[in-house]
Amino acid sequence: MKHAIFWTAVVGLSLSSQALTLDEALSAAAENSPELRAARAEARAASAEIRSAAVWANPELGFEAEGLGGDYNGADSAEYTLSLSQEFPTSGKNRKARAVATAAADAARWSGAEAGLDFQTAVRLAFIDAHAAEEILTVREQQLVLAEEFAGAAGRRHQAGAASELEVLRAGMMMETVRGERLAAEKAIETARQKLARLTGLPTLGKLDGDFFQGLEKQIVAQLHASHPTLQYFQTLEKQAHAEVALAKRSAIPDVTFGAGARYEENGDVQSYLLFASIPLPLWNRGRADVLAAGFRVERAVGERQLAARDLEGERAEMQMEFELAVDGVARYRTVLLPQTERAVELVQEGYAAGRYGWLEQVEVQQMLAETRMGAIEAQRAALRAQAQLLKFYTENE
Repeated sequence: MKHAIFWTAVVGLSLSSQALTLDEALSAAAENSPELRAARAEARAASAEIRSAAVWANPELGFEAEGLGGDYNGADSAEYTLSLSQEFPTSGKNRKARAVATAAADAARWSGAEAGLDFQTAVRLAFIDAHAAEEILTVREQQLVLAEEFAGAAGRRHQAGAASELEVLRAGMMMETVRGERLAAEKAIETARQKLARLTGLPTLGKLDGDFFQGLEKQIVAQLHASHPTLQYFQTLEKQAHAEVALAKRSAIPDVTFGAGARYEENGDVQSYLLFASIPLPLWNRGRADVLAAGFRVERAVGERQLAARDLEGERAEMQMEFELAVDGVARYRTVLLPQTERAVELVQEGYAAGRYGWLEQVEVQQMLAETRMGAIEAQRAALRAQAQLLKFYTENE
């Protein structure tokens, strides 16, 4: 009963009023993450470029002075021309350019959503690892208390002549081994908390809130939906590539420039007006190469979308299998291994009181119980990690 009371007390320490919940960790990470801020800024920048994509080129103001010097007498025969010209895009180029920019902005938005989903998963995994490290330390601390008690009992039995020196050495070795394992558990907690602190942007972390052995009550069967941010991102890239093909085709058609101006002739004090127009001659027809290149980019975008869908489905299927196997392992520990090990402890304690077992049998069975609890923690951790990664594919409607 003494050891059971100790176990309950240690577990109770983790449920502090200052403890950090998973929802709080996710909220802090979303607010403080430089990666997500950068993704949001990139999406806003891409959206701002939509407006500039459809804007006409600036008008051009020109000035010419002819007949200055040379065979002419100074500036007496000079001609001055002031003109204003504007390039007019043809065949809906601006509309097509806007379509390209809109697709690029959508791609940036989906890329940000994908980054957010991956970052959220990373925070969940870090929270799970830190929580598991706390539970492992609890087991190691209980082990150390028992190991110290057994080592003390072995020393007293040896002084009374009821135990050999070998038994004392074995008890001491076990105690030192457990001390090393507890130290490793403390270091693991420190490392896990530092990682979680980096992801959440929080300066310090205390105990984590919530019951580590909960969270698997609902069986998750996830499916890959077309609305997944990664699929939407690559579909938008494909849409952008098609828009670039349309723009390349329209860009092969020359734009027209119209202008008007005024001319003043110094000799004779003559003033006149002029109108002019110009259009490039597509002699080298570079537009065909641009259209061909844009077509190849469409093929690449289609291939990348198909590859992303294949990889995502493979990841989903793998995570689903890992989750189901891990949940089965958790159930095995809860319903079979832990109850049987606890029953073995009871039997040894009863046998020790009746004189059928020695103290070494008590040591061994307590060690077995500790290792079984460690196995249960690792099984729960594996199931929670698989579930966290599976949530990337899961919607509440499933």
